[in-house]
Amino acid sequence: MRTPRNRFTVTPFLVAFFAALVCLPATSVVKVAARGLGVEHEQSWRRPTNDLAASFALARSLLSRLRTHLAALPRQALFRPAVAIAGAMAVTWWYPDTLWTMPVLVGVLSEGRHAGEFLLEERAADASRENITVLSGQNLKAGAVVGRVKYGIGRVSIPTVVGTGDGTASLVFAGPEVEVGSYVLTCTAAAAHGGVFSLTTPSGKALPAFTMAGGTGATTAYTSRHINFSITDGAADFIAGDSFTFVVSTTAPTVIGGTGTGVMTAMSLGPDAKPGRYQVINRVVVTNGGDFEIIDPDGNSVGRFIWAASGSTAAFTSRQINFTLSDATDYIAGNYCDVCVFKQLAGGKVVAWDPTTYDGRHRADGVLYDNVDASLSDLAGVIVTRDASVIKGSLEWATAITAAQKESAYLDLASRGVIAR
Repeated sequence: MRTPRNRFTVTPFLVAFFAALVCLPATSVVKVAARGLGVEHEQSWRRPTNDLAASFALARSLLSRLRTHLAALPRQALFRPAVAIAGAMAVTWWYPDTLWTMPVLVGVLSEGRHAGEFLLEERAADASRENITVLSGQNLKAGAVVGRVKYGIGRVSIPTVVGTGDGTASLVFAGPEVEVGSYVLTCTAAAAHGGVFSLTTPSGKALPAFTMAGGTGATTAYTSRHINFSITDGAADFIAGDSFTFVVSTTAPTVIGGTGTGVMTAMSLGPDAKPGRYQVINRVVVTNGGDFEIIDPDGNSVGRFIWAASGSTAAFTSRQINFTLSDATDYIAGNYCDVCVFKQLAGGKVVAWDPTTYDGRHRADGVLYDNVDASLSDLAGVIVTRDASVIKGSLEWATAITAAQKESAYLDLASRGVIAR
């Protein structure tokens, strides 16, 4: 027969606790001077009252504090593992025959990350959180430190007209506000050898109208902070509804202004990349190669590189953009490529923070509130991005993130008002 065990109970301690509360004397302070005001005011909690009422009031206050602390316990990183282990140990203590079930109990009682588990505090949910889209291919857990893919690199296409008119577009390049997607230029009012055109951005914003000057074969330029181009009148006039679609994408630019036929590949961004137009211009003829200068959107020289080897490629690296250029037909002086660094729509989609990829994700933008598995397609989510405190030990990181890199992310988060403790 199993020997009875002495079991621990908290009942005597609770009885003693409440008895001590009842015995506490009531304070006799009725009024206190308000510091610096020169007057007195009553503090109701210091009014004399009977011992029993005062004791129960104090008990309620203590119990309220206890409930607050207990409610916060589940947010601690080690809470669930500790409960699982303690529960398993208790069961096996009372019933040693069930020792073999301990791993099962731990597995059942241990849970994955819950929504907001990493939070210490936040000012208010509507002020601290933001609705976002998680980029396809990401499977992120609650507490993941994330960045946004805000920029891309590619080109603005040179389109042909769709419609009756046969005018042509040329001298197409990006401005500093250029967005990824399609800019649509549409004739809204026809005119002999000209017309009035509307221009809409990929995000749906209407840009100032483009008025094409009249004149046979005339060319009219359009400038903006989004895209820039020229339209040349053709043999057939434009009519209402004729349109050009300028596509901003990751497609590599082609060589413009000469006979060179090399190809640009392996384009990427550096930490100091600026949105807008980068020109890669051949300054000097080099047999089976080139002597190129790179001009940034502000008109400054980023650098220069020279190479000469038949059929080979040359790589250019900088803190702004990087690419590889191949040699085919020799470049002539003045040949150039227009590289476009564009902005992603809606501020960019969220991915795991990565300090080595400079498309925006290298800046920590917030902490994912709940699990989001966007492995197959973009999915909506929520991030905590301001006015909050988070638990360092409860944050999730991409693989291979070092301790030093995490410190950099903490600084990024702190600059947004998210303090990691």
